[in-house]
Amino acid sequence: MRSCKILNVFVSIIILLIIPSASAYIDPGTGGYLLSSLWAWIAGAATFVLAVLVHFFKYRLWRWWKKLKLPYKIVIIVLPVIIISSALFYVNFQDSRYRLPDFDPNKVGVTLNTDKAYPGYTYLEGKLIDNDGRAVHEWANGYLGVIDTNGDLYAQKGYENAVFGRYSWNGSVIWEKDIPIHHEILLTPQNTMIVLTKKVQKYMGRNVEFDVILELDKNGTIIKKWSTWEHLEELHKFHEKLELDKPSASSLKEDTWKNTSIWGGNYDYYHMNAVGLIPNNSLQGMHAAFNPGNYLISFRHGSMVFIIDKDSGKVLWRAIYKQVQDNLEGPHAPQMLSDGSIQIYDNGRYRGWSRLVRIDPVTLKVLWEYKDDDFFSYSQGYAQLLPNGNILITESEIGHVFEIDNNQDIVWEWWNPLKHEDDSMPNYGKRHDIYRAMRYDKDFIDSFLANDKE
Repeated sequence: MRSCKILNVFVSIIILLIIPSASAYIDPGTGGYLLSSLWAWIAGAATFVLAVLVHFFKYRLWRWWKKLKLPYKIVIIVLPVIIISSALFYVNFQDSRYRLPDFDPNKVGVTLNTDKAYPGYTYLEGKLIDNDGRAVHEWANGYLGVIDTNGDLYAQKGYENAVFGRYSWNGSVIWEKDIPIHHEILLTPQNTMIVLTKKVQKYMGRNVEFDVILELDKNGTIIKKWSTWEHLEELHKFHEKLELDKPSASSLKEDTWKNTSIWGGNYDYYHMNAVGLIPNNSLQGMHAAFNPGNYLISFRHGSMVFIIDKDSGKVLWRAIYKQVQDNLEGPHAPQMLSDGSIQIYDNGRYRGWSRLVRIDPVTLKVLWEYKDDDFFSYSQGYAQLLPNGNILITESEIGHVFEIDNNQDIVWEWWNPLKHEDDSMPNYGKRHDIYRAMRYDKDFIDSFLANDKE
């Protein structure tokens, strides 16, 4: 009887250890970077079967156990412990890589400012700071924003806020629209702007959000759109099936996959996170993909970068996950440079370290990269190429912005001084993230600041 109780305790411990891991979050677009729905189901089923065997056949199991020789008993006891411990170590290791570090009070505001930094003002979620970290101007709105040549700010009012608007330098509302945008506001040479939104479609039995590129005039009127849903069949020709291409899994609680958002869907198919325009470059004319004005977009889910024809909307080029050395993993901020190379903020969300990488779009070979042991943003992130050749990098998850020169030395650094103070939230005691930082030319901003003083 004592041995049966020991078996019951052993099974209970297994259940307590496995269940939290088996319900680990699954990325709706790519799936399985912690535990897939299949592995969660297997773990739960195995635990249930073991519990049934112990409950109904404990005496037979005990008689069988008494007949076994000692070496076999040791193997039977030790082997499951090793397997379970290894699985738990793997899950906890994966999870620990994505935990934000505690707030370090020694890292607040500008902690490095050298004469090699590009002179200017950095826009950070509605606020402009100089290179010493002093706030020189602020708007009430501006989670995601961009400053126009006349000083007007185009901005989303807040994270997942349904209102997008245009605001004057002094903050007055010029117009506001109920356009729930996300991730991108891009001003074009054609005096228009490009933003991202989503539309919910019924797909494989789920309410799924599909990204839409909108081009608007400066009054906020939509003049053009491109939809991933309308081009889904063509996009599918270029990549493997994603998690959401599978039928609804009855073995996995739907709530472990669902997210809530302002678009009304429960799942996010591609998670488009950036749109850029192909500039004048040394490869234009070689292939239609490299013609100026085409869309250069990135999808976090599936780890993909595409070039889309600006007129026909057809896919002209792609770089997907394993096609690039060391893999693209949840990429952001693709940008074609004048030499034709494409720079990508490669988050490395599965391997645990980030990098900036420049690839040859013809061969997909890596031409250049920047990486550092301390550089990692599991999601989000941005890299801005500055006029002097430096790069301003937003390490979003840990609220860190830094600038590197051509030698890859850090020449300017800023840390978000805001700390999560709500002890009911999972990030309590951590530093606030920062979605995107943008450096503006000093003379450009000074012209508006001078007017403030008059």
